[in-house]
Order: sequence, then structure tokens, then C-alpha cells
Amino acid sequence: MFNSHKHLKRKTPCPGINREEFIQHLVDEYYTTNNIEAQEQADAVKLFLEILEERNERLQLHGIAGLTNICLDDDIYKYFNNPEVIQQIHRLFLASSNQEILINCCTIYQFLAKDNKSNILPAEILLRVQNINTDSKGKNIRLSNITSLLLLDFGRRYEFTESQHK
Repeated sequence: MFNSHKHLKRKTPCPGINREEFIQHLVDEYYTTNNIEAQEQADAVKLFLEILEERNERLQLHGIAGLTNICLDDDIYKYFNNPEVIQQIHRLFLASSNQEILINCCTIYQFLAKDNKSNILPAEILLRVQNINTDSKGKNIRLSNITSLLLLDFGRRYEFTESQHK
């Protein structure tokens, strides 16, 4: 997968290659190769996590959407089920107003909580989920539905009233 600049120049057609086509070729190679080493070099999970730290909202959306798409894989679960990754998702969730980012974060929360509901959503996050749920009613059915599910699964009335009084 990694080659010298000279080798790449020799292999690249004269007019060059479209970046989108190149990335699609890499994705295709990832899915069609039987070479585990080639697949490991892609390390998409690490890339998606790094993208969450970017300031560009479109990049953040790509990162969180990528994580959401692979979060059901049992082998990937180990990356998600650690405090640093959960904190990255919390920071993005609290900082973003992009509804697609919020939907993806909520989906990951739902996935992460399958084994451990108590430590995934602190009161600060649940309060934001409740506020988003209230604001999204009648405006964004997907966001309203996923936040309603989170509130049903995790929310207890006293958690919200306690955090509001503090």
C-alpha cells in the first residue's frame, strides 16, 4: 500500500488520477483483498477518531458517520468501549448543533450502552439529549426518535431535576 514517490509517479496515468477515484480504489481494495496486512494499514477507526477532533464540521460528520457505520462490528467494540473514545464522542455531542452529527452520536450511545448503561451517559449528556428531544419534536423525526429512545433507556426524572438545581 505504501510506495515511494518515484514508484507512484511511474504507475500513475499521465493526466493523473481523480482523488475521489483513488479513495474509492483504496476502499475497494480493503473490501476485496484477503491480505490482512493491507487491511490493517487502513486503520479506519483511528482515522475516524482523529477526524472528530477537527474543527471542520463536515469532517466531523464524516468521522462520526464512519464510526457509526462500523460500531456494530464486535472487533471494533474494543475501540469504542474506552473512556477516551467516549469522551471524544461526548465533546462532539455537546459542541455540535449539526443534526446529523447528533443523530450519529446518539446511535453510538445506544450501541455502547448494550453492556453498560450506567457509565455511558452522564447527567450532562442526558440533559442535552432531553433538550434536543424537546427542540426536535415535529422538526426532525429521526433525531426526535433516537433521543426518545435514549431517554427511555437511560433517563430518570430525578437525574434531570438534580442537574438543573446544581
